[in-house]
Amino acid sequence: MDNLWVIIPSAVAIIAVLITAYYSYSTKKDIEKKVEDTKTELAMATRPLLVVRAVDRGGVSLYEADTPKEPKIEQSGAQRPMASHFSHFELYNAGTGPAIGLEISLMNKDKVILQSQSVGFLRNNEQALSYVPIKVETDKIYYLVSEYESIRSRATQNPVWYQTWLPFMPLKCTDKKMVNISVGEMVFKEASLSERIDAFPSNLKPQ
Repeated sequence: MDNLWVIIPSAVAIIAVLITAYYSYSTKKDIEKKVEDTKTELAMATRPLLVVRAVDRGGVSLYEADTPKEPKIEQSGAQRPMASHFSHFELYNAGTGPAIGLEISLMNKDKVILQSQSVGFLRNNEQALSYVPIKVETDKIYYLVSEYESIRSRATQNPVWYQTWLPFMPLKCTDKKMVNISVGEMVFKEASLSERIDAFPSNLKPQ
C-alpha cells in the first residue's frame, strides 16, 4: 500500500511532464507556422509580377487587362492569330513591388537564347516596356522570357529569381513584310541560383 502512494504521485508527475511537453511542442509548431505564414505574406507584399502582351499595329493588345495574374486571350483563344499584324510585345509589372535585375530573353524551341536585353528594374504600375524581337521565322515556336528579382529576395542568403514565360509562334500573312502571331499560355516560375537563365552572367557584370 505504501508503494502505491509512492507510485501514484510519480505517475501523475510523469503525465504532467508529458502534457507540458506536448503543449510546448504544439506551441512551438504553431509559432513556426505563424512565422512561415508571415514570411510568405511579406514576400507576396513585395513581389513583382511581370506579364506580357502582344500588340498589333493598331495599338490593340491581345490580352484583356482585367485580371493581370491570369491573363485571358481575347475571344479567339490561345491558338488563333491576331486580326491585325503583329507590332511588338509589352511587358508590365502587375505585382506589388519593383522587379530588379530584369533581363528579357528571346529563346527558340530548344531554349537557346537568340536575343537578350538588360533593363535594370521596373517599378510596379510603371509604364509598360516595349520589346521588339529580332527577325524570327514563321511557323516556329519561340519563348519570350523575363527574369527578375524582388528587393526582399536579393537581401536573402538563398535568393529566388522569378520568371515569366510566354510561348508564341509567328505566322505567315498575305503581306510578306508583316507577320501575325499566335501566343500560348503565360507561365510563371521561380528559379534558384543554379536554375536561373542568367542571360547576362553575374560574374561579368560591373561590381
